[in-house]
Amino acid sequence: MQKKSMANLALAISAAGFLGTLPAGGFFGGLAHHGFLAATIGGLADWFAVTAIFGRPLGISYRTDILRRNRGRIMDALVTFASDDLLSVENIMQTVDDQDTAGLFAFYLEHRGGHERLRQVAHDVVLRAVNTLDTQRIADEVAPVLAESLRDVPLERAFLDVVRLLADERHSRPILQTFLGIAERVLASPVLHDVLLENVTALRKSYEKDSFGRAFLLSSLGLTDEHITEMICERLAAKVKDVQESDTEAYAAAKADFEMMLIALSQDASLAAALADWKNDLLQSFDLRPLLVDWMERNIKGVHPFWLDALDAFIDKKIGTFTSSKPWQRRFDHFVKTFLSDELKKHHDAIPGLVRERLDEMTDDKLVAFVEAKVQDDLQMIRINGAIVGSLVGMGLYLLVELAERMWH
Repeated sequence: MQKKSMANLALAISAAGFLGTLPAGGFFGGLAHHGFLAATIGGLADWFAVTAIFGRPLGISYRTDILRRNRGRIMDALVTFASDDLLSVENIMQTVDDQDTAGLFAFYLEHRGGHERLRQVAHDVVLRAVNTLDTQRIADEVAPVLAESLRDVPLERAFLDVVRLLADERHSRPILQTFLGIAERVLASPVLHDVLLENVTALRKSYEKDSFGRAFLLSSLGLTDEHITEMICERLAAKVKDVQESDTEAYAAAKADFEMMLIALSQDASLAAALADWKNDLLQSFDLRPLLVDWMERNIKGVHPFWLDALDAFIDKKIGTFTSSKPWQRRFDHFVKTFLSDELKKHHDAIPGLVRERLDEMTDDKLVAFVEAKVQDDLQMIRINGAIVGSLVGMGLYLLVELAERMWH
């Protein structure tokens, strides 16, 4: 049962008891009658007092409807209390200082899913920022700088250094063996055989011309075009085979010639100049912007770009360091509390305005209903207690009067 119903019931019982004991006689009848009378008077008085706070009991306007009549003063008092006492910087920071903000945050990260949420927030923020990038504008700005930087980079010198490095035996040996292997496969190919045969035939015809003697000599020696071609291929294959043997003089000579050629190329100033001119011409004619735009669209943007795993690893590392490092947590706790204190001091003047703005949104009726809802139970208990105390006082006074009369008679 609501407190208001209980208070009304107590008042009703008091009034009914008062009326019901009017004809009662004797000591106990008088005691009950005066008790109910005093309870009725106390209950009515407290009902009038409680009702006068929120309205006009029995239509009486004098010194009633206290909340509406004193709204301005009440609002000022509430604003002052909220800003200068309840929500003062000292009171707020006293509560905050008692908290281990770093420990709470570390517990949230480890046991309340904060780790994953933080990663997801970082994903959402960074991906949204990256995916809104104007790659064309970035390419327009970066391409000229990149081209100029490439012009300043001595790529031709680097190329010649690589060539010089290849002259070292560690590299020249496998390169030479690779070339010889390629040459061996080329010599065994039917395509080369056909090409050589065509050239041998052309040379033979050029040699014979209209000379019967030369043609007869070649024919008598059995030097047909096919035989000559076969001899050339066999000689070349034998030469390649001889060079492939790493312990032969032919291999040593070929290797030395190959290394000398590489060294000579690496020191060739004209080659370096030609490479530099080629690089500059290429950079001058080649537009880097479409390549940059395409690369950024394919690799930087998207749902899962290449850098996302690196971002996750970075976040995981920092969270692991934070949750396991007491010095980090102390610095975090100090930073949070210092930041809150500074922000509260900076913006504390806004609190009275916020409180007053919220209160001003309430009409008089809403304010009365709000306050009544918060304190109604306690006020109704005043009415109940008033009836109880009134009845006790009434019966006590009756006992005193009866005792006094008995003493005087």
